[in-house]
Amino acid sequence: MNEIPEFEEAMVQFRKFLRECSHGDNLFWVFREEVWQRSPDEMWVRYPPRLENEELARKVFYEGRARGLVELIALASIDDTIAASVWYPKSAGEEVQGGNRGMKLAISSPLLRAKPVSKILWRSLPLFPKFRHYQSAAIFIGTRDWAAAQQAPGADSVSGVYW
Repeated sequence: MNEIPEFEEAMVQFRKFLRECSHGDNLFWVFREEVWQRSPDEMWVRYPPRLENEELARKVFYEGRARGLVELIALASIDDTIAASVWYPKSAGEEVQGGNRGMKLAISSPLLRAKPVSKILWRSLPLFPKFRHYQSAAIFIGTRDWAAAQQAPGADSVSGVYW
């Protein structure tokens, strides 16, 4: 029996958790290349989100669920709307801070203020070295390629080692 609920029930729990922490519970899903933490309290977010992000988030959630460990995290807010991400340790040596089994619900501390950035402007951001640096350093926010990658059941995505 898996102690991690189905995706729909996990969303109910995550939204309840956000409300209990005095945050909005409208969610949209983001991946690393769609966010840029510009300062200690502000994150630029590609907005509106891509239509397929929820499908990718669901895929990542179920992969983490199958491994027995998944984290749902609120990264930033635009009014009462939360930019959230889902992550699990795909590679050996990765771990969710504060737990090694189950579902972890988390809020970035502090919850960053999101600045919505249009997809047209977003296309120019890779020209900035600070954006590229953030993209290489924010390893606990999965990329779209990471989320979309197919993986053999039980395989470590980096070394091919089976658990």
